[in-house]
Amino acid sequence: MPILGNLIEDGALALQSGRITAVGRRDAVCSHAPNASCTDFGEAILLPPLINAHTHLELTGFPDWTSALGVSRRAATFVEWMLELIRIKRSVPLEAFLPSLKDGIHRSLAAGTGAVGDIVSYLPARQAYAGSPLRGRVFLEILGRDPGRWWPLLETIGQVLDEDWGGPTILGLSPHAPYTLSEECLQAVSALARRRHLALTIHLAESTAEEAFLREAGGPLVERLYPGVGWADMVPPAAGLSPVAYLARSGGLQPGSLLIHAVHVSAADAGQIAAAGASVVLCPRSNANLGVGRAPVETYLAAGINLALGTDSLASNDSLSVWDEIAFARTWFAPALDPGTLLTMATLGGARALGLVGEMGALVPGWGAHFQVLGLGHLPAAGGLCEALCDGSGRTVRQLFLGGEETLHRGG
Repeated sequence: MPILGNLIEDGALALQSGRITAVGRRDAVCSHAPNASCTDFGEAILLPPLINAHTHLELTGFPDWTSALGVSRRAATFVEWMLELIRIKRSVPLEAFLPSLKDGIHRSLAAGTGAVGDIVSYLPARQAYAGSPLRGRVFLEILGRDPGRWWPLLETIGQVLDEDWGGPTILGLSPHAPYTLSEECLQAVSALARRRHLALTIHLAESTAEEAFLREAGGPLVERLYPGVGWADMVPPAAGLSPVAYLARSGGLQPGSLLIHAVHVSAADAGQIAAAGASVVLCPRSNANLGVGRAPVETYLAAGINLALGTDSLASNDSLSVWDEIAFARTWFAPALDPGTLLTMATLGGARALGLVGEMGALVPGWGAHFQVLGLGHLPAAGGLCEALCDGSGRTVRQLFLGGEETLHRGG
């Protein structure tokens, strides 16, 4: 299943030096490379790795942390969840974030994920990516309303960006959200992204509370969140703008910007997103669990916006599997998104969102030798394969290859 191109029965890939050199029916590919060694995966599907375009792998330990603190229920509202998340993160020793992120990387690979858009708030935890085969972008997070706190953090991030990062992942910037940043901070981060040619990602238009905060300087973020984190005297004046319009005014709506959630977006907002050349990452399970609503996918499709899928973190979701996200989205967004569209979003859409086109997201000669070997309890006829892959049952990621190297192997 090359994604760019039709399904190929009895298909094969030819690989050399970490790149794909041929894609087609087995007899044609074998004649292309007659002296190559051959691996037969049997009754299986070869397709690109999935791309988790938004996650927080440093929070993989969150369920264990909540259990240790005796937290047994999920918060009733989005703002209550935010306060609980902040409280639990502050209670966890900083040294816990590195092994938590490593665990997240392991779980991602086991789920057939080959690239991530991962947000890291505890900067030293980024070292979990040293030696990891995962591709994608690691976004360094910044938030704050007090310039005495966020300016030093921004300077530290500038120093990190100057380091010899190495490895297959690329660093980017993540201003957290319009309601956790002063506009001055958002402008400074956006300017740094433009100056350093860095990708930028932001949580945007996730809840009605965010809309009330920006348009009216009111609502539960002002009433609950700000006093809860010591920002009661830092509430900004009403911007009178939607989250998308506010981001555009602050300089953060740039070509290649990655907008996370974008649940509460109008047709006019979608037009701005499309004109800017930004992508939207949908996180339907997280949105459902937090009760913030359903993203307007019909509006996005009509506007021609690139869509990708993300799991968010285990603070608001039940797994880090994009396959699980696809299965939920199949129902959550029905009938707007059909199985073929969902598979494209989870592969090529994610690649477009993370700047990986030409490397990952499809099986194309000249692209990287990245693919997964998927088993199904019963292989359906070709016409029913997309539906079978998206229904959430009987699916096993047997093997995962990144850069031509096997990174996961299961029998079956």
